[in-house]
Amino acid sequence: MMKPLIVSLLLLSVPVTSYADSALIKDCSEVFGKPSACKVIRCSDRHQKFIGTWQGPFSSYSRELSNESNSIFRPFNNTVTYSEEDCLENVENGDSFIMGRRTDVYPEFEGLPGKTVKGLLVTGRKKDGTLFLRTVDEENGICDFKLEYRNLLAGMTVWSFVVPESDFSPAMRFTTIDAQDQTMASELRMNVTVTMSIGPADAPYWEGVVTKGYHALSAR
Repeated sequence: MMKPLIVSLLLLSVPVTSYADSALIKDCSEVFGKPSACKVIRCSDRHQKFIGTWQGPFSSYSRELSNESNSIFRPFNNTVTYSEEDCLENVENGDSFIMGRRTDVYPEFEGLPGKTVKGLLVTGRKKDGTLFLRTVDEENGICDFKLEYRNLLAGMTVWSFVVPESDFSPAMRFTTIDAQDQTMASELRMNVTVTMSIGPADAPYWEGVVTKGYHALSAR
């Protein structure tokens, strides 16, 4: 019950001289996992290309249906929407980013009930210039990915996220490869592949593709 009050106080603490229009200040607590305020900023040239609705078919590795000899992938439809007002800057730490609203719709499949998973897909730059990718949803919480490789000419980025080893589970490493489909002249399409490895980096117990698919910019 205290969260809205804390955010309101944080918004009031922003100097009026810095942001004359109070409508430009938004609650962005869901991005940071704590009470946070952000101001709407002009989208960078790169983030301008994100604006619109991205849709496409994906499939994810099913632990329930797969076994050692057969990997089963469950289909789902992915939609991510971005608007001009989703280009934001955290008024406290200076992080600037664009926030996409993600919806994954899973139909019934091989006895598994249908479900819808909603979350955020956040791409941005920290105040020190470090690029970051963050995903937020109810199933996995906040996951911060580190940039491993980037080629602007090819339209490709590679990100990684590591879950450290604990008393309850081995280390897990996720790698996301996001690459523009250069064969598509009529539309902007991004091919996405997510891999996972379990165990030590130099000798994993298991590794493979866990998500694959593409989404295309269908509307602005």
